[in-house]
This record gives sequence, C-alpha cells and structure tokens, in this order.
Amino acid sequence: MNQGNQGKHAQTRLWIRNRDSLGNMVDDRLIEAGYRVWERARLMVIRYLAEDTEAPEILEAAVDSASRAMGNHRSIQFFEAYLLRSVARESVRRLRKSQRISYVDNVDLNLLAGTVVFDLDRQLDDAKRIELFRACMDEHGRMMYDLRVLEYDWRSIAKLTGYEDAHSAEVQFGKKIDKALDRFRAHHKSRLKPPGGGE
Repeated sequence: MNQGNQGKHAQTRLWIRNRDSLGNMVDDRLIEAGYRVWERARLMVIRYLAEDTEAPEILEAAVDSASRAMGNHRSIQFFEAYLLRSVARESVRRLRKSQRISYVDNVDLNLLAGTVVFDLDRQLDDAKRIELFRACMDEHGRMMYDLRVLEYDWRSIAKLTGYEDAHSAEVQFGKKIDKALDRFRAHHKSRLKPPGGGE
C-alpha cells in the first residue's frame, strides 16, 4: 500500500502536456510511452545525477523534443527507446556541466593551461569522432548503439527493437557497425580500424 502511494506520488510529479512547445498536439502514443518509461527514466537520472529532482523536467523535455521531431516528419519507430535515450543523453550532459563547474571552482586556474587543456581537447576530439560515427549509422543502428552504451543486454535490445532474439539483434548490430565503419572511413578519411582487426 505504502509502495503504491509512493509510486503515485512520483507519477504526479510528471506532467506531460498535450501540446508541445511549438503548439502541435502531442501524439497520444508518445504521451503514453512517456508515462510508461517514467520509472526507468527516473532511475536513469538518479544513476547519473544522484537524485531524481530533475527527472520530470528531463523526461517532459524528451517528449517535447520527440513531438517536434515528428512534426518535422521524422519517423520515430520505438517511442520508449527514443525517450530513454534522450533522458540518458540529457542526464549525461547535465552531469558533465556540473563536473566542469566544480572542476573550475576547485582547481587553480593556472592548471587549466598545458596538459589539462590538451586532455580536454583530446576528449572533445574523441566525442566528435563518436558523434560522427553515430551519424554514419541508420536510426536503428544508433538506437542499438545507445542502448548498449546504457548497458542494456542483447535480449532487452532485441525486444525494444523488434528482433526475434538476442543473437539476431547482436548479429544485425555487428553488420550495422561494419557498414558504419565503411561510411566513416569513406566520408571522414579516418584512421580508425575495425575492432579485432577485421577486413
């Protein structure tokens, strides 16, 4: 009884409007998906930010963003996966932002010269490469990649993305990765080698 009340209380903190920030009606399926993923989204925010205070705002913004994307004729096949991915990315972004702020507050600014700047540049380069690599995947591949980054197992990924079983999902993801690597090399002249020294 008490657990149920806690769940209800948490749910009432989430308020998904039926119109997005552009004034478009939000697809009912998207609103329903938002409420369905609420508990998982809340736990995801806690994982990155150590508390769930910002969870409603982050999930509501994810629904809004999805609705605007759909208004621009972008097809979203898997609402729940899309929303959870958006919540994870925003949580990571906020975590990095708070870390940057505390880092500058707690460290002598002179240290920001030299190796620290070099390390930051290298991290930014790595982040750019990952974004470029993700852009070389199709939407399905990007979703599977993001779910793996979030440590979903292959059985869960198969269920979320419509594959028959974990093995099928893993095999298809491998093919998508190979294609993305080919595109990445062709378009960005990267020196990146495939994992395990493949062809």
